[in-house]
Amino acid sequence: MSGGPPSDVAIPRSARPEKPITRLSAARLLASIVESSDDAIVSRDLNGIVTSWNQGAERLFGYAAKEMIGAPILTLIPPDRHNEELDILRRIRQGERVKNYETIRRRKDGSLVDVSITVSPVKDSTGKVVGASKIARDITEAKQAHARQELLTQEIYHRTRNLFAVVHSVVARSLAGKRTVQEAEVAVLGRLHSLAQTHAMLIDQQAQVADLGDVIRNEMSPYSGRVAIEGPHLLLEAKAAQNFALAVHELATNAAKYGALSNARGHVRITWHVDEPADKLNFRWEERGGPSVAAPIRKGFGSVVLEQVMAEYCEEQPKVDFDQYGITYALICSLSAVTPPSSSVSGAVPTGIG
Repeated sequence: MSGGPPSDVAIPRSARPEKPITRLSAARLLASIVESSDDAIVSRDLNGIVTSWNQGAERLFGYAAKEMIGAPILTLIPPDRHNEELDILRRIRQGERVKNYETIRRRKDGSLVDVSITVSPVKDSTGKVVGASKIARDITEAKQAHARQELLTQEIYHRTRNLFAVVHSVVARSLAGKRTVQEAEVAVLGRLHSLAQTHAMLIDQQAQVADLGDVIRNEMSPYSGRVAIEGPHLLLEAKAAQNFALAVHELATNAAKYGALSNARGHVRITWHVDEPADKLNFRWEERGGPSVAAPIRKGFGSVVLEQVMAEYCEEQPKVDFDQYGITYALICSLSAVTPPSSSVSGAVPTGIG
């Protein structure tokens, strides 16, 4: 009895040996991979003449294969970078490989594109270098993301230094003249809380700006129902927002201790308007219904903020008046000094009553 299978029994297709990949089929497979790649894959001879051009190159540079095959590769290279290509060709002739080289190339429409290129020598059967293959990848988005990250890092560094400088000043001046540790603690924590609120507001805004009305409402929130707040929407740049927050905090703290917010009848009105032709912001704090107040004998941190810090935005000295009705604080400052370059006033309407 024969040990082999009967001649009339078919062998399953899965059990049949695979057809070996021939040199021709491997070449076709490789050509298919190159043609379908998202990256630009180009070959050229040692004179810099393009010999192949895939669809990725068409998408990246805008030239069809029939336009570029037979044309010099310098077509893609800005004039000020021609020496760069000559150096690459020199290295290729020596059998070197140029890997992940970041540079700029020019599209058919004239626009420039950031690319990362890898160039490898192409050799014949004897090992002689006869040309070069290049893979180019568009890195525009990666470059933009890197630039944004660099800018953000610089902004954080700058803002952190400024914030520490402000905190140092707040703490140092808050301790001056205080008789007890508890009194100093209240002053320091109150001012740092004001800074923290505004800083958090700025962090939430990617453009690093804050609306003046929001800054004021945050500071005056403990006195809801006794404060009228009215003015147009106005974006402040980061430093001005922090300084306005400190100024309003000092006015509110003083009013709660000695002024209109220290009794049951007093109230505060905070208003501002913008004179755009004159590039001026007019800000006013007005107390009514509080006890009679007098100018302090000794000027502390609050006076420094109201009269010196805020004065850097003004052509005229800020005005602080003490009378029988309470404090009135008036500030006329340059609009361009407190707002970011592209900001504008979005309608002179009330921001609300606190």
